[in-house]
Amino acid sequence: MIKSLSIRNFAVIEKVEVEFEEGLNLLTGETGSGKSIIVDALGLLLGERGSLAQIRTGESSAFVEGIFEVSGEGAEYLRSTLYEAGIGFESDNEIIIRREITANGKSRVFVNDRSVTLSVLRRLQPLLVEIHGQGEQRLLLSMRAQMDVLDSYAGCQNLRARVREAYMRWKNSLEELQKFTEEMKERERTMDLLQYQLSEIDSVAPQPGEDERVAQERKLMAHAEKIVQLGSAAYGELYEHDASVLARLANVSKQVQELSSIDERLKPILESLKDGAALVSDVAESVRSYIEGIEFSPEEFARLDNRLAELERLKRKFGADLESILLLRDNIAQKLKRLTDLTEHEQQLKNGFEEARKDYIREAAKLTLCRQDAAQRLAREVERDLQQVALERAQFIVSLETSSYGANPAGSDAENVDKEREFFSQYGADQVRFMFSANPGEAARPLSQVASGGELSRLMLTLLNVGLGNLDKNTGTETVVFDEIDAGIGGGVAEAVGRRLKNLARTGQVLCVTHQPQIARFADAHYTVKKSVRGGRTLTSVQHLQGEESVRELARMIAGDRQAQTALETARWMLENS
Repeated sequence: MIKSLSIRNFAVIEKVEVEFEEGLNLLTGETGSGKSIIVDALGLLLGERGSLAQIRTGESSAFVEGIFEVSGEGAEYLRSTLYEAGIGFESDNEIIIRREITANGKSRVFVNDRSVTLSVLRRLQPLLVEIHGQGEQRLLLSMRAQMDVLDSYAGCQNLRARVREAYMRWKNSLEELQKFTEEMKERERTMDLLQYQLSEIDSVAPQPGEDERVAQERKLMAHAEKIVQLGSAAYGELYEHDASVLARLANVSKQVQELSSIDERLKPILESLKDGAALVSDVAESVRSYIEGIEFSPEEFARLDNRLAELERLKRKFGADLESILLLRDNIAQKLKRLTDLTEHEQQLKNGFEEARKDYIREAAKLTLCRQDAAQRLAREVERDLQQVALERAQFIVSLETSSYGANPAGSDAENVDKEREFFSQYGADQVRFMFSANPGEAARPLSQVASGGELSRLMLTLLNVGLGNLDKNTGTETVVFDEIDAGIGGGVAEAVGRRLKNLARTGQVLCVTHQPQIARFADAHYTVKKSVRGGRTLTSVQHLQGEESVRELARMIAGDRQAQTALETARWMLENS
């Protein structure tokens, strides 16, 4: 619950401090006195966006501070949230939130004297206070809000969380399959291109270094005649001619041999000459063998010429040497294999998609059963409770329309594609619609078509009583705030609304801004908001009323500022019989 609220330089408020109590806290006052500004300040404290316009004219900043007390499960949730944000939570279960807006556009937030971001504050808000502002009952017209009310009443939140997870898995698998399908449209063209490139390389079948070898062979064959001529001449000079190198070496050897018979020191030279003659003989034999192996074949020359042209064309086309082209060939073959294997991958994706879809349908069907089980009970309880707010003959129906395939996993896919597209979502395979008729004989129609503002106000309060019950248990909060829930109602209806607010306040704290004395009479704590002018400036103040002060405020609400004796007596009677 909220224990106290301190406001400085916010809108027309210069300084206000309010201590709230358990039960039903009611704020009353003249129109324009600033009652809703109190609610706006509380909203700012709980994460709503602030603006420079909220700073009191002439001031440099606006300041709001609130002290909250949390107990039970709510304290544990809050403790966990604060722990994640690095904030301590004292044993007395109190949390202090402070918010400041400055004229330079900066906003500062403190929780238990620790600076935090606005996102942390917004995470705390559902654990502390639930605010229903002016006209917010119009949210009931949303089918999504109506589904939320039913699920809260039915206790389907865990099922709905599982449905959302299953839906996201299904959606992700669908997106993956669709992406793959788009890629597959390019698959055939890609495969044709890769297959053409692979065939082109394989038709040439190059070998590493082959271009250099072929070029050398072609060069030899192109110069075969000159090679034979030069080789034969060299062989003749070395071996065949009368004055060949070997013949001259033989003569030299004879001369050195005769000399060595005279001087034995020349014998090593003689051995060297013999070795030289053997070496020249080997060279001559190698030259002879070489020229004998040289043949010129026009056909072979043409083959080498064509082969070299093929290799050069391949190198020009792929812009690389043969070694790189062979690596490219292996990469192309691997890509083709992967593309060929995509058929199997596609089937895996389809299987995954169908499995995720079936899983979603199973979970959605469970959620549908949960909602179906609760829909009629909620309708009966709301109709019964509406009798307490002067809607004795009202008819309330919770219409639940479900995808036939979502409710029956064995259904036909082809027959229910349109139904799936319309119904399947992260919230399940249902559409929830509240139907309402306030008048006997009139058929119940969607809430958005038939409910007036006053009827919506009473219906929202009824749903809070019936659908949410214990505030701390079902909403996670101990405090609910209503800003002028009495819009469009009066008389006995207002009194009935007051009784429902009183009932709601039995399980938690309720703050309510009202103009109706029939509602104000039920206050456990009554506050009046007044506006005055001092020194040419408008000031707003809040006073906690006691005893006769409450009587006079109710009399003002009944008869205006005159507060006739009859109004005072009526007010006193209302309070005594509340």
